[in-house]
Amino acid sequence: MNQTASVDELIDALSGVLRDFGRYAFDLSRQDARRTEALFDQWAQHVVAGVEAPGGAGKTAGRRDYPGLRRAFTQHRQSEQSEMTQVQDSLREVVWAFVGGLNRLVVDDAADDAKVTATLSQLAFKLGKSSPIEIRSVALEAVAQVQAVFEARRARQQTQMQSLAEKLETLGTQLETARKDSTTDALTHLYNRRAFDEQLSRTVELAALRAGGAALVMIDLDHFKQVNDTYGHPAGDAVLAAVAQTCVRVFKRKGDFVARYGGEELVVLMRDVDERELEALAEKARGAIAELKVPFEKKALRITASLGAAFWKRGESAEAWVKRSDAALYSAKSAGRNRVVTA
Repeated sequence: MNQTASVDELIDALSGVLRDFGRYAFDLSRQDARRTEALFDQWAQHVVAGVEAPGGAGKTAGRRDYPGLRRAFTQHRQSEQSEMTQVQDSLREVVWAFVGGLNRLVVDDAADDAKVTATLSQLAFKLGKSSPIEIRSVALEAVAQVQAVFEARRARQQTQMQSLAEKLETLGTQLETARKDSTTDALTHLYNRRAFDEQLSRTVELAALRAGGAALVMIDLDHFKQVNDTYGHPAGDAVLAAVAQTCVRVFKRKGDFVARYGGEELVVLMRDVDERELEALAEKARGAIAELKVPFEKKALRITASLGAAFWKRGESAEAWVKRSDAALYSAKSAGRNRVVTA
């Protein structure tokens, strides 16, 4: 009896480990966290109850495929290690690119300073011993040389900063994928407020280095409280989840970041977007939400949304950017709802 109890305890422990492994998995490029959780939950059921193992094709029912479990676990861990190694390599590359860029700036600036010093010394020497005509000629030449040095320095710094910004953007995308599981809203499966706050800061920092425009869109569901009061909170949850997926389908460009800001309010961060594209996408989202018919207990629930948008202004803080977007949203609400207002 004790031996049987020990075996049962081992099986329970193993199934618990498998479920926890899946529950706390994170997204990989080839498989998201939810699929991983479902996969290892099925393995846990296989260990406990003998149900068909994942990919068993009817060959494992009634018997435990422990070698198959080990292979599946090992393959998944290898995939995790591979992706984490890539992220670490990218991080090292960015760090060394930054260090190398600083070193080149120091060396190049020292060389430029030496040129400027030599030019100014020559000008000072001529001022004491040359005629006004010669002094004018030397002065103009000195100004031209100094301007050329500063223009070359600006161009060099701009190129280096652009290169660094691109590396940082790539690394940021990889890190976002690796930690998405801890920053996802459970109801809508969008990014949560914590993830948005972090992405907002990164977007401002990258926008300061890049030429492309960055935009922020705030989306608030109109009269959402009436849905909850009339049909109950499960109905409100269904509507909010449907709206969230609609926004994901509309804002699907590379770099678009859709999150739940709080309550019935969603938010979208966009990079490299111009005014025409922003207005078109915001209007498309508004129209798609208005056309939604959300099934709930044999009913088709309808909702509209108001949207406020604002482009980031150079030198503007993240908080000020959000405040301007929120003011645009308030204007849309005040003007009658179910519309887009751009600050």
